[in-house]
Amino acid sequence: MSPEPRPRDRWTVGADAVVSLAWDGEPLSVPQGRLHAVGGEGLVAGRSVCLAPVALLDPAEWSWPDDGAEADDPLCWICLALTV
Repeated sequence: MSPEPRPRDRWTVGADAVVSLAWDGEPLSVPQGRLHAVGGEGLVAGRSVCLAPVALLDPAEWSWPDDGAEADDPLCWICLALTV
């Protein structure tokens, strides 16, 4: 059984971890590790579509790419395969 495909605009982004840095005296949260697609119940549970535990990123600043070609950060290949 495979998961039902969902519209791409329903995915938000999580990361393996988030670290806080100071940038020009302001706190800045920066993702560390791979980026993961998160949607539905994963938003509450903190789990990506590949079931990895994630730290959710601000959807105003981060989005799951339509395809891996346009991503600047490393993507989870399992999440990418499940959201294409």
